[in-house]
Amino acid sequence: MEGKLKSAFEKEMSLGKVFFARGEYDGAFRHFERAHVLGQFHVLPHARSHLWMFFIGIRTRDFREIRGQLLRIPLGIIGSALGKVPLGNTGGANVRLSATMPIPDDLKPYLDGERGHEREQAAKTENGRESEQG
Repeated sequence: MEGKLKSAFEKEMSLGKVFFARGEYDGAFRHFERAHVLGQFHVLPHARSHLWMFFIGIRTRDFREIRGQLLRIPLGIIGSALGKVPLGNTGGANVRLSATMPIPDDLKPYLDGERGHEREQAAKTENGRESEQG
């Protein structure tokens, strides 16, 4: 993760942590969701966003969120490493793991290259299958 995307991701994470420190968990969660959308193609940023959602689950004693994040943390790491993530998914336990979701308009410019990355990964997978079959 580099440049403007990294800056936007870190901004959302920082804002989430500010809200978290104030005990404003709904606001914190919204920022971690936005960070998730930005970071989901990158292993460590993706895991960090889920980890902070897990912390919110702990603080709010939201057992559905805790369970959801315990599942999403390892699956997110694997998905990011393989380039298999549902575009726009906000990462909370309140959404299906595989659900693609609309990307907020203000985040779209940061993800233009990431969607290319997703297509590139799909092409590599297809080419790998063709090579194995051919």
